[in-house]
Amino acid sequence: MKVMVIGAGLVGSYISEYLSAENHDVTLIEKNPDICRKASDALDAMVIEGDGASPDFLMNAGLKACDMLIAVSPNDEVNIIACLAAAKAGVNMKIARLRNAEFSNVNSLLTKDDLGIDLIIHPEQETARELVWLVKRSAATDVIEFEDGRVQLVGVRVDITAPIINKTLQQIDTENPDVRFRAVAIFRGNKTFIPSGQDYVNRGDQLFFITKTELVPRLLTILGKNEEKMENIMILGGGRVGRLVAAEVEKDKDVTIKLVESNREKSAKIAQALQRTLIIVGDGTDLDLLAVEGIMDMDSYIAVTNDEETNIISCLMAKHLGVRRCLALVNRPDYLPIMGSIGVDAAVDTQTITANAILRFIRRGNIISLASLPGIDAEVIQIDISKKSRVAGKKMKSLNLAHSGMVGIISRNGDVMIPAGEDVLLPGDKIIVFTTPSSLPRVEKIFVNK
Repeated sequence: MKVMVIGAGLVGSYISEYLSAENHDVTLIEKNPDICRKASDALDAMVIEGDGASPDFLMNAGLKACDMLIAVSPNDEVNIIACLAAAKAGVNMKIARLRNAEFSNVNSLLTKDDLGIDLIIHPEQETARELVWLVKRSAATDVIEFEDGRVQLVGVRVDITAPIINKTLQQIDTENPDVRFRAVAIFRGNKTFIPSGQDYVNRGDQLFFITKTELVPRLLTILGKNEEKMENIMILGGGRVGRLVAAEVEKDKDVTIKLVESNREKSAKIAQALQRTLIIVGDGTDLDLLAVEGIMDMDSYIAVTNDEETNIISCLMAKHLGVRRCLALVNRPDYLPIMGSIGVDAAVDTQTITANAILRFIRRGNIISLASLPGIDAEVIQIDISKKSRVAGKKMKSLNLAHSGMVGIISRNGDVMIPAGEDVLLPGDKIIVFTTPSSLPRVEKIFVNK
């Protein structure tokens, strides 16, 4: 597939890297010469310096021959014009990152159809959704939904008192036959590996389990994590993410919400937009202010300002004051692995969330990448089992994946199952496989068609 990506920032580079690794023909357009130079040195893609908002330039760069355009520049107008040009040029699929949410409103004067866009990704909405999941799933470090929310991937950090320490994954499974789950990845000592049933659980491990959504609370109990009701929540930052998180959490009538914003004018507007959130005007790093406003009574603290250092530091302060669960918004994916070790319960990165939302939409072929697990070196891929597949008709235990990969989900005829060793893969099945980048070629070889 021939793909043109507009914008070589973190999202554009991330997407280009993944699509290039899957042997797609990627052309990356970037206006800034410094960013363009860095992308050219780092990526296995054609990087061209130029204006993504110039239809003539895009045509000269090969737009007409493209199957897909992904516009992820930091400028909404550039992304819209690029998609309009792509629609005129006959490009089949057009994806745009837009921060202005009104374009997704069906009652808006200009809808995505008018703009020639097939998929609009709103970074702040995606980020807010992830934070709300993490608040609701209070014992988890990460939550990713699959199959329309019927299955969840849950990341959990193993506490020193966890009852699963020094047990093998097989032993945990045997002791809990009524809870079907798969341990699909372990992050230990800054390294990620795909476990087998004989691997032991160590203190400090970050485990990634997949199970049906209704079984998540029971699984967390098995792992030594108690789901605690989040009744008092404080949010730092009244930007788009903070407002969206507050608006979503407000739907739970049993939750009390406080939002801290330093800008008085912005605070007044937020107060008009939200229904049940108490707006506090002040500096979120002021310990005295936070103490007066009852931070020590909070169950959860969510820092989502535009300054990631402020978010991290304020979370550490909140943790010091006794808040049970602290979440931070960061801008750099390489910060994610260290968050747990410094005391932040969970962190989200808007760039990675946005890129993964786009990659989940691009589902073509026998093997396609869906996402990477946040903060660790692991891949999530979807594989469609055809009649010609090497594994069609084989039992799970005969696949010989070893530590290369783990099948976490089988979707069959509308039903979703967490597989066991005796389960047989059938033509028409759709499976989700977890692997590491270095093991991806071996996994592809196992599952490709004959």
